[in-house]
Amino acid sequence: MQAINLSPLTAEQESLDRRRKMAEAMQQQAILPIEMPTVPGAMVSPYQGFAKLLQGYIAGKNLEKAEQEKKQYETDYMSDIGFLLRNAGQSETIPGNVITPAKEAVMQPPMPIQENVDQVQALTDLTFPDPTNAARAAIGLNLMRPEDKQRIQNLPVMSEEKMIEPAVAEVRAPSRQVPLLSPDLLSPENAQRYIKTSAGKTALAQYLLQQQAQQQAAAQAELEASRKLVAFNPEQNVGTFSGGKFNTVIQGQPKPMTDAQQLDAELKQYATEVEADKALDVGRPVRTFQRLPKGVPIGAKRTGGRTPSGKEVFELNGKNYVGE
Repeated sequence: MQAINLSPLTAEQESLDRRRKMAEAMQQQAILPIEMPTVPGAMVSPYQGFAKLLQGYIAGKNLEKAEQEKKQYETDYMSDIGFLLRNAGQSETIPGNVITPAKEAVMQPPMPIQENVDQVQALTDLTFPDPTNAARAAIGLNLMRPEDKQRIQNLPVMSEEKMIEPAVAEVRAPSRQVPLLSPDLLSPENAQRYIKTSAGKTALAQYLLQQQAQQQAAAQAELEASRKLVAFNPEQNVGTFSGGKFNTVIQGQPKPMTDAQQLDAELKQYATEVEADKALDVGRPVRTFQRLPKGVPIGAKRTGGRTPSGKEVFELNGKNYVGE
């Protein structure tokens, strides 16, 4: 992998150096003695000494400002490098776009139960009658049974709230993983938010170029591996490696192998898979070599499952195997 240049020459550095040199030249000029006039009878202006002092003061201030800007630039640059190191190889989950927006449930508000309202109103008219109808109301109230009065008083006069349409949950497209370091960070609207210096932008551009080169190399290696036939021995299957899996092209006639032949075949497969890992991802930890149990064909992968008796389960071309 090509190393990232951590201190490239940038426009900011050139500008800082240029202003510093101008301030140093002004300071050097301020300490030179005042030139005496060569014209006979000409006098030295009293303001020339003041001009020298002012020139020295301005030069000192410019040097101090240039030093502060240099320190701030170095701080910003190291902050940019820290940002790149923290986020190199990292990604964030971006939710998918909304396909169907969420909808709240549609509810029917409570409605008056007219029959019950009429009965309650009739009981109220008998209990608190109009003075002109008091005698008749008293007779009607006395004729009602107490349980009927209680039943009418307990009648609900409003219906319960009812759901007309159920709520609909939001439906989104599948989420996707997006690298934290992308060319979008080099855009003007994002540059000052994440990377402050031109040197940091240059380092990011170099990283992205290296990443793209690695992806192209991995794709090329994957393509070559998918076209290359691999045979562990003449009696076993012949096929290709693609997507990290062994794809059988020619079905061999399995025959019992000696332990030495089995070990040799497994070592060849292990070496092939290690080389494929290196091409796909430079930073991936190297896998360790593990023997396959007897009865498990070459190329089978561990599924992570176990039988009730505790034996590991292997898979090859959609078929499961359990070692002896």
